[in-house]
Amino acid sequence: MRPAIFFLRVLWCCILLQCRSDRPDADFNKPEYFLYAVRVDDLPLRKKPEQDAIIIAHLAEGELLAGKGELSANREELTLGGVTYRERYVFAHRLKEEKQAGWAYGAGITELYAGPEVQRPDPAALEAFIRHLQGLDPRDLSSGSKAWRYVEKHLEATTAPLADAVFVLLEQFLRRIEVEGELWKLTEGRLPFNEADAQAVYQGRFDYSKYPLTDSLYSNGFRLAWGEGMFFPVVNWERFRDFFGPRVSQPMQRYINQRMQEYKNPIYENGALIAPLESVVEMAVWWENFNRRYPYFIRRAETRESEAWLRLALLNGVDNTPVFSAETNEVSQAYRSAWEYTLQRHPKTELARRVKEMANLCAAEGWKQTNKVNALRARILQEYDDR
Repeated sequence: MRPAIFFLRVLWCCILLQCRSDRPDADFNKPEYFLYAVRVDDLPLRKKPEQDAIIIAHLAEGELLAGKGELSANREELTLGGVTYRERYVFAHRLKEEKQAGWAYGAGITELYAGPEVQRPDPAALEAFIRHLQGLDPRDLSSGSKAWRYVEKHLEATTAPLADAVFVLLEQFLRRIEVEGELWKLTEGRLPFNEADAQAVYQGRFDYSKYPLTDSLYSNGFRLAWGEGMFFPVVNWERFRDFFGPRVSQPMQRYINQRMQEYKNPIYENGALIAPLESVVEMAVWWENFNRRYPYFIRRAETRESEAWLRLALLNGVDNTPVFSAETNEVSQAYRSAWEYTLQRHPKTELARRVKEMANLCAAEGWKQTNKVNALRARILQEYDDR
């Protein structure tokens, strides 16, 4: 786009919006329409984005909301379903009652779509799928296959926005089964594995039909993962890729493929980075580039968290893979090499800018963990916590 045309369009947007660029969500590239699903029952819709504000309505789990992606400037700490969050509020209205508009707590809703209103997913199809999920028991493993059968029967031919939304709802429901169904109890001490079985699972080539328990897990949408000295069930992302890959939008397709690769090749286990740091660099850059290319991806909170955590790990280290050697109090050679790799391979990234700041200070301090270095590390950690 030529600069003159671009700036004329920006000027026109400023006139229309009365130049309200001081708002925390001001963004001329923001999609015009956002669609959400309420994920907890009896969620208050408030007149102001505050815990004590007047309640306009009580929202039911599964209800659809629409809005323009407007977020509150403030964050508040609330507990939903036994989990404590610190999130912003979202201004939205009931899909079928536009006059009932207010602020819903962000952790209580799931974003399903962000884009032109004319391309939004079919609300009737979404509501039908949500009703089906609500009729299933998340504590019952068989609910996984029931949810999958509905998707495969009713949504084989669908639009990309609807496929994206259904993927989000299905994956969220399967994770509920994983947690509320306490699937880890099914495998704890109950797998008749020999060493060859364990190696096959770890290497991603295990035949799940070999045992009744593993066959049941697999047919209901789960596979086995290894962590903390045991195998436990997790959502099977290969099945997501196989079904949703040809149907979802390009950003969602890239997201699913990347997540699948990460689950197959984990980089973190028991407080340690178990992959070469250069691989961690590549993953951090991948997510940084993804987030810059798709700033309003419907799972952006998660993808931005991935980018931020990987960057933090590369700058500050993790518990069992520290930046500084306990013996010498110097930056380990592995981190120095990873920082140099970042600057050479990805010099124009935000990761490289942060790495350069850290590496330059460490070099000036003789690669020792001095007070100045610790101050920078503390600032980096605080920035991560304040996001």
